[in-house]
Amino acid sequence: MKLIGALENLLAGALFAALSGAVLAHHTNIEYDRSTLHEIEGELISVRWRNPHIAFEVATTDEDGNEVVWDFEALAVSALNRRGVTGEQVRVGDRVRVAGFASSRRAQHMHAEHLFLPGDIELLVGFSRDSRGSGTVLGLESGVLDPARVAAAEGDGIFRVWSRDVGPWYFQAPSEYPVTAEAAAAAADWNDLEDNPILRCEPPGMPPLMGNPYPMEFVDHGNVIELRFEEFDAVREIHLDGDMPAGHPASPMGYSTGRWEDDTLVVSTTRINWPHFNRFGIRQTEAVEVRERFQLTGGDETLLYELTVTDPGTLTEPYVWNGRWIWRPGEVVDRYDCTLEG
Repeated sequence: MKLIGALENLLAGALFAALSGAVLAHHTNIEYDRSTLHEIEGELISVRWRNPHIAFEVATTDEDGNEVVWDFEALAVSALNRRGVTGEQVRVGDRVRVAGFASSRRAQHMHAEHLFLPGDIELLVGFSRDSRGSGTVLGLESGVLDPARVAAAEGDGIFRVWSRDVGPWYFQAPSEYPVTAEAAAAAADWNDLEDNPILRCEPPGMPPLMGNPYPMEFVDHGNVIELRFEEFDAVREIHLDGDMPAGHPASPMGYSTGRWEDDTLVVSTTRINWPHFNRFGIRQTEAVEVRERFQLTGGDETLLYELTVTDPGTLTEPYVWNGRWIWRPGEVVDRYDCTLEG
């Protein structure tokens, strides 16, 4: 078996395996039965290779000779690019074989794990990092970076591109948060396929934006720090010049003020009108307040993060989440370019 690409090291492998798995926070995992891997073979009749996730259709023939079209989705382009899967070999009209997990909600729908193409090429487009074929495998790379970008990379304290490290995942089931009975009841009525704003390409607001798995960059604009995210091409502003102006309108990002405490950037955000506390049905009120601490450590190559969310209308007590970013010289904040699906 010929394997294209390999792990740079154990850290990179763990990081990007975690990132790939995290991408399904765009959906609930409940939809797919992961106990059985199914295989479908047929003609590739359509491909949508774009964020928030790739999708394609395969036409097959049942035992009565009738055409059956299967719809597949897989990971986001942002995740696949970092695994060396660009979709250049995927062509409509080709005979393909797909292995994946079937949906319990939608007929003829699967989450693809392995896409087998002509020429004995296998693309790992899901969570699996294990090949099922005997030919060329694409998708085993783990964040291999452009050497020229690596050589040119530089950072100034917090002002650089940061990549999410492995660690606790922000997006959990409602039962994992200290929510009120009312918030839990509302979450129980959540329909991921109909209610999830991510699937409508609506950029998330605060605080769920901070739980995303893709790179972010701090940019110095004097009294304003710009925080650029790859996911949904989102941008935050952190104001260092004092309190929020009177009458400032609410917005999904809210209004953030910050100050430095030695090597730690302390940020307070209010005036948030984004209605979602996470991506699985927990709603928040406009009384929500977010406190953040970004602490430089490890020779300025690690960024420790603490997020505290207070919202009496949603939470019975403040919710605290700790994350960590690392500096990977050469990593960039790519364009996300989320596109609505037909």
